[in-house]
Parts: sequence; structure tokens; C-alpha cells
Amino acid sequence: MVYSINHKASFCKCISYVCSMKTTCKGRASSVAMAGFVHGLSVHGPTAVVTKGLGEMFNQRLPEDLTHLLTWVNENPKHNLLTAVIAKPAWDYRLITALRSLGRTCYIIVWHSDATEDGIARIQAFQSGANMVTNNPEHLHEALQHITSIHGSGNFSCPWCELGGLSEHELWRHQPLYHIYETDKLDAQCPACRKWTSGLTRHINLYHGPTQLVDERTGVFALAVVRRPEDGKFLMVQERYGEGYWLPGGGVDNGESLRQGVIREAWEEAGADIAVTGILTVESFHRGSWRRIIFLAEPVPFVGDRASGHRDNGGAAAAVLADPILAVSGTDSAAARAASAIAAAEASDPLWHRYRCKTLPDVESAGACWVSVQELEALPLRNASEPLTWIPWVAGGGRVLPLDSGAVPEVARVFPDFQL
Repeated sequence: MVYSINHKASFCKCISYVCSMKTTCKGRASSVAMAGFVHGLSVHGPTAVVTKGLGEMFNQRLPEDLTHLLTWVNENPKHNLLTAVIAKPAWDYRLITALRSLGRTCYIIVWHSDATEDGIARIQAFQSGANMVTNNPEHLHEALQHITSIHGSGNFSCPWCELGGLSEHELWRHQPLYHIYETDKLDAQCPACRKWTSGLTRHINLYHGPTQLVDERTGVFALAVVRRPEDGKFLMVQERYGEGYWLPGGGVDNGESLRQGVIREAWEEAGADIAVTGILTVESFHRGSWRRIIFLAEPVPFVGDRASGHRDNGGAAAAVLADPILAVSGTDSAAARAASAIAAAEASDPLWHRYRCKTLPDVESAGACWVSVQELEALPLRNASEPLTWIPWVAGGGRVLPLDSGAVPEVARVFPDFQL
């Protein structure tokens, strides 16, 4: 869905403990004070996320032991909020499930070099209970910033996990970050304004964020089949509400051309800049009240400050890429070997560095992934028709129409009110 405003490096390849944790010898928070919530961080695996100032985000550093974590959460379940980062060379679904059993307010991040390259493993991690799967250090840093910015300074409760004490802005921040891959609340009452709505996720995003938004519906849609030229993989959006994968794209706004609409949607849903190269099909149904064009496109490699895969990232998040703290533990040979294995895996496949895509969940999607034709049928799909029709078509060398309204008269006939 398209909204408009009303008035609008690789992960630290090695790992050490989080720096600058400000806790007492008993593990209690000392100099870091947050109203309401106490944020605890637990890192699982031979690696720990290390960036300047990261330790100051959290009240407490917690061990990996699940029994200890359960005790800590249960000491004050309404205020002790756990964030767990799993950073292991192999996907550990059992650990994800075990951490999810600690409570719905636990935020679980899986760091893996194949986070945007293995569509099946990625979706299985979410199905096991993960909130975020990433290989992007800036997205990771931004997620931790968002989590710890929720202080518990209000009176509202989340309808999904029942976490109380949220302000209106915190509810807006919390909902997609924690729950975008869960089923939407239909025919529900908003805890902030008490209005009943047919879609609570959309309602919170439109009316309770920093700026009120307008939901634009033109009845015109643009999708893109985005093929990575080096290996022929295709970009797929991990849709919200647990609906599986689909092609990037969505509604075209008034004032946009069809190409501008699909480029914007690909960025919002998949975090990818694309270059449109051709037309696959033009469709019109219900006497023209529903119209759609499907383009062929290629990704644009990220360079400079766009390498993060996030446009409005701000200086603090960008600093993670520019000045990470890299440290391999010299006292733990197993940790060093595992860290080296992760680094080798990352170095062996530089494409995900060059063509980064979205891994930070928001109201648009849970992220994105590059998938091969061979794994397409094994993936859960929001709607099988478009991916199973057009991805094999493109992979098999099917006909692509030129970006020329004169050569493709259907474009002007179906979209007389929109430029190509």
C-alpha cells in the first residue's frame, strides 16, 4: 500500500562482547536509566555485535543461558524487555523457538550471511519466531535503536502482545517492528483513539505516527520482476502478516508515472533501487477500475552512503559502517574459528554486499530476499500466479516489450491518465 504525507559493510566479522556495558557486578542496571522499561541484551553464538555506543543502548547485558533469561523476564514481565541476537554460522531454529517461548515481547534478531540469499531459511526463521533476519550492520544498529527508544512512557497497550505503558508514538514504532509478520487485527478497536477499524496495522501507521498520512488509492498498480544480472536471482518481498513472498510493487500515486511508482514501491517494500528495462504485460479489469502493468527491471548496485540499503539512515546509523569495532576474541579459539567461518562465507559471495535489500521490518514488509527459479516453488507465496508466471518467463528468455508507448499501444489505451 502506498502512503503519502499530508502536509511529508559487512557485519563486524568477528565477535567479542558488547562494549561499554554499564551494569553492576550483580548484573543490575546502574548508570543507564530509562523510564518504565528495562532493556536487556543477550547475544547467542561466537559473535557479539560490537559498535561504538552500542552498550549504552541497553540497561543490562544478559548471558546466553535460557534459564537465566527466563528468570530475568519473569522478575518483572511488564517491564523487563529482552532483545536476543543470534549470530551463528548455521541457522539455529531450535534456539529461535526456545527464545520465543520466553514471551511475545522478546525481540529476536537472527544475524546470518545468507539472510537475503536463502529464501527458505529466512522464512523458516520467521516461522520459528524471529522478528528480524539480517546481514546488514546498519539495519541491525537501527533496529536496536528503535527497540531501546521505547521507554514505556504512556498508557496504551499493544493489542498483539499486550505490552502496556506505550505512548502513542511508541505504539506506532512498536507495532511493525515487533508484529509486522503476524496476522493483522481486523474489526479491532485502536487503543490510542478508541476508533474501530477494519485493519489496525494500517490505522496505527496512518493516524498515530509523527505525521498523519493519507491513504492514496488510484486503482493503478505497477509490479516489477527484478533480475540480478550476475546470477539470475530474482528479488522477492517478504510480505507482512505472514503471507509469504511476492513481487515488489504496489499502487501508483497520483502525479507519478508508472515507472516512478514501481521504483518507489521497490524501494519501500524491498529496499532496492531498480532500473526498469522493459514491459512484460499490461492488464485491465472491472471496466478499467483496476489496472496493472508488470515491468522487467534490474537492481542498481549500492555505492557510497547508499550501501546500507536504507535511505534516511542518519549519521549515527551510518557510523556503524564507517567505523565498526572489529575484534576477534584471542582467548576463545572456538569463537575465533566460528567468526572466521562467517567471514569466509561473507567473502565468498559478495553479491549481497553489492545488491543489498531490506532487512529492517516496517509497515511495508518484513524484508526482502534474492531467490533462484529453482527454489521458487518451495517458497510460501502470497499469490502464486504472478511469480510462477513471470519469473520462469523471464528466466527462460520470454519476450519483453520495449519501454515505448508507441511500440506498445496497450499502455496508452489502458493508462491514458498516467505517463509511462
